[in-house]
Amino acid sequence: MIPSAGGGTADVISPRTRRDLELEKVLDQVASFAACSLGAEAVRALAPWAERDALEREFALMAEMGKAVEGGFSPGGIGDLSPLLAEAREHGSLPPDQLVAAAGILAAGGEVRVALSRAPLPGLAALAEKLSDQMGLLRAIWRALDERGEIREDATPTLRDLTRERRALADRITDALRRFLDRNRDLVQEPVVTQRGGRFVVPLKAGARGRSIVVHETSASGQTLFAEPAPVVELNNRLRKVDDEIGREKRRILAELTARLLAEEGRLRRDMAILARLDSLYARARWGQAARAIIPTLVEDGRIELVDARHPLLGERAVPVSIAFGGSKRVAVITGPNTGGKTVLLKTIGLLTVMAQCGIPIPASARTVLTVFPKVRSDIGEEQSIEQSLSTFSSHMTNIVAILRDADERTLVLLDELGAGTDPQEGAALGLAILERLLERGATAAVATHLTPLKHFSVSHPGVLSCSMEFDLETLSPTYRVQEGVPGRSCALEIARRLGLPEELIERARASFTSGEIRAEEIIAELERERGAARRMRANLELERETVARLRADYEKRLLALKEKKAEALGQELVRLEGEIRAVRKELAELIAQARAAESAEERREILRRVEEVAAEVPAGPSPTRRSVAIGEGMTVRVRATGKVGTVRWVDGDRVGVEVRGRRIELPAEALEPAEEQPLPRTAAPILGPVSEVSLELSVRGLTVAEAEREVTIWLDRLLRAGVSTGRLVHGKGTGALREALHTYLRHAPYVKRFYLAPPAEGGDGVTIVELE
Repeated sequence: MIPSAGGGTADVISPRTRRDLELEKVLDQVASFAACSLGAEAVRALAPWAERDALEREFALMAEMGKAVEGGFSPGGIGDLSPLLAEAREHGSLPPDQLVAAAGILAAGGEVRVALSRAPLPGLAALAEKLSDQMGLLRAIWRALDERGEIREDATPTLRDLTRERRALADRITDALRRFLDRNRDLVQEPVVTQRGGRFVVPLKAGARGRSIVVHETSASGQTLFAEPAPVVELNNRLRKVDDEIGREKRRILAELTARLLAEEGRLRRDMAILARLDSLYARARWGQAARAIIPTLVEDGRIELVDARHPLLGERAVPVSIAFGGSKRVAVITGPNTGGKTVLLKTIGLLTVMAQCGIPIPASARTVLTVFPKVRSDIGEEQSIEQSLSTFSSHMTNIVAILRDADERTLVLLDELGAGTDPQEGAALGLAILERLLERGATAAVATHLTPLKHFSVSHPGVLSCSMEFDLETLSPTYRVQEGVPGRSCALEIARRLGLPEELIERARASFTSGEIRAEEIIAELERERGAARRMRANLELERETVARLRADYEKRLLALKEKKAEALGQELVRLEGEIRAVRKELAELIAQARAAESAEERREILRRVEEVAAEVPAGPSPTRRSVAIGEGMTVRVRATGKVGTVRWVDGDRVGVEVRGRRIELPAEALEPAEEQPLPRTAAPILGPVSEVSLELSVRGLTVAEAEREVTIWLDRLLRAGVSTGRLVHGKGTGALREALHTYLRHAPYVKRFYLAPPAEGGDGVTIVELE
């Protein structure tokens, strides 16, 4: 199991590679989705893991967390108790507000424990069940303190009795002072009872000096004396003593609660480690949903198969890239012009590999396959060393020497601009030697270069994949698409011509090429043209395929409609025939009755002749070979003659009433056969006109669930009609009931592609981001 602090090892990537790939920026991005500092720090502490089994267990947990988040789970108010525990150890007693803060964190941890233990998510449930039960400590804190951080008057029997005694003394003193004010109105400056220094006093005029009073304070003007009449001195003394006892009891209560908190320190620190781990999973799952990231297939055979991979730091500007190497072609040589995307591709390969080994989902297609590498090494970008007096080339070589020393068949190597920074011939020779050494060591490598000998080597060597970054010479801009199997051109002469360099200088430069170099460039150009033509042909074929699929769907829709019309017509004909049969049967019954009542043979013969005529007019009934089946009310049945499916509404003997597509018909039981229940058809989307403007944010705070759902329905409709694909739904945090209800509504709402909680900096649990189809 990957530990909560990160679980990886620093040996997988070097500090240089960590900087090259900008892993810290990605970790900061993911950490912003954590619920508290515990999870954020756990994410920032993530390091690549080199064991596939451990990673697959971690991804299984993260997949469970993704389901939990989709179901509305949030760690809520969890937090770090470490500062409070340190304060408690240092001072021995925590003030009430800090104990209340600790109680809030304990309660949030308990809610996480209950929520995940009850969920059908075995991995998270097993992790949550390891959280300690702190209900005893929590009850003790809430029994002694209220939500404002005040000690309750009835926190202990002693405090309750002291509080009652103080209240009674205060009432006696107040009554005595009011009687004094009534008896000595000539001495009173203002008829009120107040306090000075914790003792009850009354404001008297300055002339009251010398009376039986104790002056505690004089006003700034000297005209008012805040005095304590002699009869209440003893009562005030007793009040002060009770106040002191109350203070001691309160300090004792706080010290006792703090001691109980410290007694649980060991278990609380283990709980914080588990909560940090859960919050880290929560942050990664939420980031994955926001970034449309997936869990890749992990292997150990050296393969890297990126499909529609996007660099996570480029956001919406990222162009999806696909490349596959490793296995039989262990080394990929990437060529192409400057600013064509070679370096971004190298960083994407390395960063997504390292992210996956950190247990972070990657922004790519689910078809992506990545090897778990025990070592990932890179040499990307400029890194001169002033202290060691190293040039750019020397710095690169120093790093590459260290890489070659460590490289083996379980190493991923990323080299940018191999052979650059020195004489091209010597650089190419060094580059070839380095590529051959990487192949000898069996390392998996991606190498970017401009040098022609390295291009030729990539084409001719069976263990090397030659690929290039596509460049549009018409617009002088890169497309960032990877072309596998074709080396790229630097396009320097073409770019120079487009930018206005005189043609004679272009030709003079071209004349300096050898015939082999010119021929090689021509072959590469021809290959690029052929690949471009093949790509356009594939695009046309795809367009034709889509057109054929659309026409086929339209044909099948029309055919279905025709069949339905035909079946409906047959059903109507069947109803008509059934009516005729009933009429004929009725007439036959009447004729038979008349025949029995007839007295003469002539009358009987006439009636018999009429019976034969009527019988000849009766339509043919169902085949006698068909076996009748038991038909009951509510059954789903098929009309044998038409194939239409309906529901039995009533049964009367051998007559059955069937509802088909909203119409009721009466049929004999033998005309029906049981059928499977048909799924309800999806309602077609209404065609509505566009709207001129719509708010991208809707606030439903303070509304009931029914009111909120009604407002959300109208808002989603306006977003759809305005062509807007994303909006912010502000529902507030509160108890979470409104958020849960709205998430349930969005989960079943048509045209909602997906939804997720906003990052903490943008509203967190109080805001839901909604994306529409």
